[in-house]
Amino acid sequence: MKHILFALFSLIASLSALPCHAQDYNSPKYLAGAVPTTNGFVVFSERAEVPGRSRSEIFSALENYTKSLLDSEVSGTQCRITELTPEQGIIAASIEEELTFRRNNWVHDYARFFYQIVFEIEDGAYTATLRRIRYLYSPMDMTGIDNTMTAEDWITDKEALNRKGKLNKVGGKKFRFATINRKDEIFAQALMAAKAGK
Repeated sequence: MKHILFALFSLIASLSALPCHAQDYNSPKYLAGAVPTTNGFVVFSERAEVPGRSRSEIFSALENYTKSLLDSEVSGTQCRITELTPEQGIIAASIEEELTFRRNNWVHDYARFFYQIVFEIEDGAYTATLRRIRYLYSPMDMTGIDNTMTAEDWITDKEALNRKGKLNKVGGKKFRFATINRKDEIFAQALMAAKAGK
């Protein structure tokens, strides 16, 4: 079944792929080791230092940032905060948003992107974790099968890299590439919010 799905995605990717000259698919940030797994599950985690700020200050800033993810214009109906415990410094939320692969006047190629974001906060620092990543890709709606795709089945080294260690067409140049970019954006925005106190 996965071979059929891959063939379908390959056809779609060939029709709607982003221009190669605009993408740096050979950057190490997308290649081997770029998608870490823990106990078989894709988990992105990053510790950030915020010197001079208390846990409560960082908590407040990251709570506001998390709420902005829930209220984004591309967020979906499954967005919600799942844990908010200031005394332990934990914020967790389930997010649904749009992960765009290509958009112009003629094409809007995207997937619904589901993930859990968790912040574990202490004085002067926090750890951000992105996990439980899934995708819902609209071109699959016509197949009559379950079209929910997990990160473990599509963006790991095993699934998204070819024998030469380069990104393959769909799992790599589409889902892995866009997921890593979005993860980097989320982590960078969170750090900016924590430092600014907003």
